[in-house]
Amino acid sequence: MVQWEKTRSARTLFLMVGIFLALPVSNALSQMAVGKGKFLGNVWGTFGTPPLQYDQYWNQITPENASKWGSVEGTRNSYNWTRLDEIYTYAVEKYYPFKFHTLIWGQQAPNWLASLDSLSIAQEIEEWIRLSGERYISTSFVDVVNEPLPGHNPPPPSVINALGGTGVTGWDWVIRSFELARQHWAKGVKLHLNDYGIINNTQATQNYLTIINLLKARNLIDGIGVQGHRFELENADTTTIKNNLNALAATGLPIYITELDIAPANQLNDATQLAEYQRIFPVLWRHPGIKGITFWGYIQGQVWQQNAYLIAMTGTERPAMQWLKSFMAGIVSDVSDHSGQPTTFALSQNYPNPFNPTTRVVYSIPRTGHVSLKVYNLLGMTVATLFEGVQQPGYFEATFNASGLPSGIYLYRMSAGNFMETKKLVLLK
Repeated sequence: MVQWEKTRSARTLFLMVGIFLALPVSNALSQMAVGKGKFLGNVWGTFGTPPLQYDQYWNQITPENASKWGSVEGTRNSYNWTRLDEIYTYAVEKYYPFKFHTLIWGQQAPNWLASLDSLSIAQEIEEWIRLSGERYISTSFVDVVNEPLPGHNPPPPSVINALGGTGVTGWDWVIRSFELARQHWAKGVKLHLNDYGIINNTQATQNYLTIINLLKARNLIDGIGVQGHRFELENADTTTIKNNLNALAATGLPIYITELDIAPANQLNDATQLAEYQRIFPVLWRHPGIKGITFWGYIQGQVWQQNAYLIAMTGTERPAMQWLKSFMAGIVSDVSDHSGQPTTFALSQNYPNPFNPTTRVVYSIPRTGHVSLKVYNLLGMTVATLFEGVQQPGYFEATFNASGLPSGIYLYRMSAGNFMETKKLVLLK
């Protein structure tokens, strides 16, 4: 059982363990995305037991509702962490990356906020962010603000004003939310912005980039979330999707599809759902800027978009799920041929992983500069230098031979200019 550490030193140690174990190891070898360089996750909804066959399909988890403020603190100063603790503990014990969804969202903020003055609202917001950050220190990602764009689901004016209002940037309240998250959440937790209607709409993408760039300039954002619901994608042109993903990727921040569901709106039609999966999913998975995809449910009767389920309550897979498994099985890895010059720094997940005794690492360099690619043990000692020197722009592959090392978890890190990324690899002999 996960212990809820309170001290800063304990938080740091526990966070390190959480980072080292942030990706699935031996218990997850049957899952679709293992060894593919990106995760393929799903949600845990309102049910008290793990969703049907979760371990068979997915290797990342997001609470559907349990980590929303209104679910945790429906009554002021009375906290219901039970369901969230259960999901978080399951994720940590299964070595799944865990995403906390969400800190600030207008749709499910506590109703009692409406009775408070501005100072009290600000104090309650900071308390909520602090308490959740202290409790869930092995979180991989947190949606700091969800659906902020006008006409979506920003908080009510009283909450926005308590966070500093729109201010000179137009988005001061979002900036303040991220400042609080950076202050109160553990150092390794990645801070994300999340919204819908983005990659299917070029103007929405540009509006979203305005907020993203304000946060990036202040070193407050670590990843971009775009939801990917049925109503966003069913009429979307794939060229538009690609172009908007390219615009987001140009920030240098990783992109995550956070709430994917694909199905026709008003009919339960296997053939139509399958065709939409075949049209949309490869565009998302193959985009180099996307580092993970989370589905928004998959079991009949347990999905927000009722026709979007992939598995019937009996356990029978719909054709779209059968195709998805086949598609994922056909991906040897993200180690593939590339053409043209990369536009961003990127470090891919090694393949195979777990491995014995050799594995490959692909990385991209968009401009000439000094590059360092090293492997470390969990004590922080360098066990291998895969590359050290100046490289021209391009895609590169390095091979790590661990024949002289014992089985275990190792970390590999790429540094190039201001870019630095660390990933985990597992040697199983």
